[in-house]
Amino acid sequence: MPFYVYEFAARSGYAVPLVVLERLREVAPNFRGLKVSDTPWSAFAPYLIEGLDVFVGAEELLPVEGAAGTVSGLASVFPERVVKLDGVGELRAALDRFPFQAAAKYVLGRRGVQVREDVRAPLRPLTDNEKRELDEWLESS
Repeated sequence: MPFYVYEFAARSGYAVPLVVLERLREVAPNFRGLKVSDTPWSAFAPYLIEGLDVFVGAEELLPVEGAAGTVSGLASVFPERVVKLDGVGELRAALDRFPFQAAAKYVLGRRGVQVREDVRAPLRPLTDNEKRELDEWLESS
């Protein structure tokens, strides 16, 4: 079964060293690629490794020549905007002011998608004040 590495230094606390990826290619024939959510471009670019499928996680970097595609959390909330690359940096920045997963679920609910608002620890749900802020942002957008 193929597997992919998830590179996101901001969440894991460190960047996956390129030498680790090279070693995986040597010992794991089912290693197919990675999703890279790092920004800025200088942190992302070293992971565009020939022969590996590289998926972009940071929407503000799109489009990326040489990438296999994107795996976008923002697209789960605003698919029509991400497909068009319509203000994705601003959308992401607006949601990143809040705990992202909780904000994404809340906005999905406001957009008519039946989804529970709860999130698993160590994530936290939105406060009532954060919900009001999101409501104001949605009404003004």
